[in-house]
Amino acid sequence: MITNSLEWGHTHEHLMHQANVNVHTPENRQQVIKMINNIGNEVTILSKAEVMVRRGHKNAAAEILTKINDDINLVEEYILVAVLTR
Repeated sequence: MITNSLEWGHTHEHLMHQANVNVHTPENRQQVIKMINNIGNEVTILSKAEVMVRRGHKNAAAEILTKINDDINLVEEYILVAVLTR
């Protein structure tokens, strides 16, 4: 879970490590990596939204952040299932 776009780097590294270590099926690993990369794209949008908020514009940064955190939780659950089905 992140609170702003700057925290994504550490979370990205952690998720990629977990995916590479715990997801053993190559097809499933590729899917998890694709999900993580999609979250990275959303974080780019969040970063732009955060800049707009700092400039005083109304923006949906909080909604984007909520969606990103939901997606991070989904990836973590997917990795957990991969670990449990080993």
